[in-house]
Amino acid sequence: MSSIDLRTVILMSSVMPGLMSIVLFSLSRSFPSSIKGIRYWAAAAAFIAVTAVLLALRGAVADGVSVVVANTSLLIGIGLSLIGTELFFEREPSWSLVIVAILFGGASVSWMLWVHPNYFGRVSCMTALLTVFYAAHTRLLLFWGSRNYNTLFLGAMFLILSVSTAIRFISSMSPGDAAPDLFAHDPFQLTYLAVNNFMSLLVTVGFVMVATNRLHAQLERQSATDPLTGLLNRRAFGILHAKTQERARRLGQPLTMLIVDLDHFKTINDRFGHDTGDRVLVDFAERVTAVLGPNDHLARFGGEEFAILLADANAQEAFGRASAIRQLVQLRVDRDLPIYTCSIGVACLDATDASLARLSSVADRALYRAKSNGRNRVELTDEALAAG
Repeated sequence: MSSIDLRTVILMSSVMPGLMSIVLFSLSRSFPSSIKGIRYWAAAAAFIAVTAVLLALRGAVADGVSVVVANTSLLIGIGLSLIGTELFFEREPSWSLVIVAILFGGASVSWMLWVHPNYFGRVSCMTALLTVFYAAHTRLLLFWGSRNYNTLFLGAMFLILSVSTAIRFISSMSPGDAAPDLFAHDPFQLTYLAVNNFMSLLVTVGFVMVATNRLHAQLERQSATDPLTGLLNRRAFGILHAKTQERARRLGQPLTMLIVDLDHFKTINDRFGHDTGDRVLVDFAERVTAVLGPNDHLARFGGEEFAILLADANAQEAFGRASAIRQLVQLRVDRDLPIYTCSIGVACLDATDASLARLSSVADRALYRAKSNGRNRVELTDEALAAG
């Protein structure tokens, strides 16, 4: 044990947080603004790297720097990492907790360095505050974070830090024969420093993993949704159709699809402007989504045309639900928008014959009939009636 140079270990542990700080700052500049908190993680890693350097210089620089500034820097770093994670998961940031902890920790360490010197008192104070931070971080990640490997990994790292720091707090209350020195080679000190230094490396890597995972998920979501309405696009609708068709085939049920077209939409754009036209599309998407079942799927196929895949509905049930949608749409809810209506074509086919192309073709013919018969109507085709 005595051969271990703790000063060198602590100094080397500053390298990874320093590098990860640069990586995280770079990520924060390239990531979309909707992914928040990464800049705080980057700043936190920078403060932790500075802390390690200052601690390693204990005895070579003034105690005010290697003790007070180092411990305050550590609290700032851990506090900023908590704020960053709260922002990342869209939680209210705990600024009051962080600021109070930093001020209390800095003042307490200063008091126990210059006014009433007490090394183990400083250790008890710092480890108590760090345990609170780590425990809050653990709770946030494991109970509020996304259920994926990266988030659980990061949560596990903070759980280990919480336990390690709590044990160090308990040991500092009854130090026994332990030497009052940061670099003392007693078992508690060695274990605490080893675990915390190693975890600081894994935590910064974990932040990068969680951030890139969120970006990947957001890009996947964007590739599957219409940017204006937030509805599924045609590609994503096709994937869901394949799954729904297979389920309907196994259960021996028909598959039902509605094609919805907003009536005279070009006139709305020409008369009120394209901004109003876009608001009409968003209004339609929000109102129809609100009345669909949990297993129904609404997609924007392009322009003012939408598609709805209904789960467990025969032709007559689909006609009734389509009629309810038509009546809902013609109601004027937003007084700032013009009144608009829609025409709906219903396709209901045996699941074995209900490819997306076939369903679309049948529903399009029904939609054409609805428009030919005066618009603001729901129409079925003969194929739909036969299947229902």
